[in-house]
Amino acid sequence: MNAGFAELLLGAVRKRERPPAPAPLLVELLDPRRGKEVWQYRSFPFCYRVVSRGNVPFYEVGCELPAGTTSSLREAVQEASAKLAPEEVNPLTFSKLVDVLGQLSAEALASKGVKGHVMELSELSAYEAVGLSRVLALAKDESVTEFFVDSEVAPVYLDHTAAGRCETGLVLTARERDALRTHLDTFSGYTLDYRTPSMKNDLPFGGAILRVSIDLEPLAVNRFALDVRRLNVSTLGLPRLVSMDVLSGEAAAMLVGWLESGGNVTVLGETGTGKTTLLNALDEQVDRRLRRLYIEDAVETRDLLDRGYHQMKVKVDPFERGSDAGRTKESEIVKALHRSPDIVILSEIQSEEHSRAFFQALASGARGIQTFHASTVEQAVRRWVNLHHISEQSLLDLGIFVQMARPDRLKQVRYVQRISVMCRDSGSPRIKELYLRDRASRLRNVAGPGLPPPPEGADQGRLDARVAAAARRIGGAPV
Repeated sequence: MNAGFAELLLGAVRKRERPPAPAPLLVELLDPRRGKEVWQYRSFPFCYRVVSRGNVPFYEVGCELPAGTTSSLREAVQEASAKLAPEEVNPLTFSKLVDVLGQLSAEALASKGVKGHVMELSELSAYEAVGLSRVLALAKDESVTEFFVDSEVAPVYLDHTAAGRCETGLVLTARERDALRTHLDTFSGYTLDYRTPSMKNDLPFGGAILRVSIDLEPLAVNRFALDVRRLNVSTLGLPRLVSMDVLSGEAAAMLVGWLESGGNVTVLGETGTGKTTLLNALDEQVDRRLRRLYIEDAVETRDLLDRGYHQMKVKVDPFERGSDAGRTKESEIVKALHRSPDIVILSEIQSEEHSRAFFQALASGARGIQTFHASTVEQAVRRWVNLHHISEQSLLDLGIFVQMARPDRLKQVRYVQRISVMCRDSGSPRIKELYLRDRASRLRNVAGPGLPPPPEGADQGRLDARVAAAARRIGGAPV
């Protein structure tokens, strides 16, 4: 470990001038103000409430430490920070830093006679030491899918699975903002500075993976902006999505059978419409023996290796890095076939370079699942043809589109609005509707009985058999 990294690491957990007595804990700033309670639940040592104030949902979080442990916890934080040696954090990762601080905290708490909840308290102490204990509180709440900050003085607001968009009274301190910047700087491999005022990286937090995006001045007019999204939070499988009417069982079985038959599926929609949730659910249902290649800039796909799936994951540099990126998504897409995948799973296709590489891979025979930001299928096609300069004939390789929707941006309801297939009509590409959501909000088959023509290179009998098998697994009616 070089001296620069060691100094940065120590600076993340030590204060330049130590007070004679332990400083107050950040979690002591958590002081919920009660309103009309809607939901209340706990994940020790945190308690969570959603309350209604003038018909607006407010999210509150508190820290309920056992009697007599607050002072011991303060002292454990100080002792762990003081004892931290850079050579112990090897390899230099955020997880390792938190683990080492947690071990030191556990020893300190044991020396003070603290016996109950030692694991949880040592974890809390470690995150206190790095200045991110209140972020840990949000990470521990599986109902929080994403939270935001718009300026240095603006309170956090968030999306909650049950309550939708919630306001909070939580304002990040300078220490917390500095801690987020420091850890993204240290563990992302590149630097936040005047030339590169934006950074995105995923960090492990208390069992969750958080994708942390920071924007600073001069890009951020209000000097600081934060977007933290929980990754891999969804455990919603395809049968559960069917039961929630996100899509019908018939449509779900058709999509799985199509993928297993060598077809391509593009899941599109606006931000927050559930594209990645559906991608993960489809991935989980596709035959585990198929070799999957994932190309992602933030790892949002589920880890299924321990369940016998064949997964090879590639993490590329974020699109925001631009020309400074060393591991680009487009270069890995082009190289995909050299890894002999049965299915290629892409995170969002963002730029013209991504699109060109993607269509080149499709033309070479690669097939799989990918996400794309667009409100409608037609908008996606216009963007590809007019902005990314993709030929109309190349669109014939796309296969099926799944259009996601979130009708109320302040609520959490998301569903499949439409499923279409790109087909050939007099030699030209044409969008044919397969499923549409009607006025009663039911996803209906509008293509008539039977399945769409099989993917190129597959036969109808194989597609029929795959769809029937998927229907039995998912519980969907036969098509």
